[in-house]
Amino acid sequence: MSGVVLAVFVFTLVFVAHLAFSHVARPARKERTLVRFMLAAIAIDIVVYPVARRILIPLIEPSPLPLVVDLGAGLAAMGLLVLGYVEFWSIVERSFSLRLLIDVAESSDGLTRDEIETRYSGGRGLEWLMEKRISDLVGSGMIQRTGARLDVTRRGRLVGAFFRVPRRAFLMR
Repeated sequence: MSGVVLAVFVFTLVFVAHLAFSHVARPARKERTLVRFMLAAIAIDIVVYPVARRILIPLIEPSPLPLVVDLGAGLAAMGLLVLGYVEFWSIVERSFSLRLLIDVAESSDGLTRDEIETRYSGGRGLEWLMEKRISDLVGSGMIQRTGARLDVTRRGRLVGAFFRVPRRAFLMR
């Protein structure tokens, strides 16, 4: 039980730190920053566990689980929290459909297709969307710019190949 309590505590601290850092520093590579914070949460959880367990046991009921199982339960909880946060962050940060919904909801009398094209994401427009997506892919090392062309990198080819399988399995276009 102490492993799970520690995981929730560490995750909460790292979550707040990530939010604060993102607002203050405004990092260019948001995804990389998110991954680093989440990896730090896992590392902190593992490193702090032996000391924190001794502190937590008097505060909560001692865990009947063996030490390794208690640590494993804490790491499983941390994994669940990290994956949930990464998914939620990704939806909020990158979801085209959610952004469209927000834009239409903020309009008192609806939007035409042309209005959506120019007003998308607070007036930044669909050109901005395309450039943002391309910049994100370049920043993550998936593609590279060669003049006016975009070329896939080795990393991008591997990721693309990996996700082609579930895309075909779920009949996605």
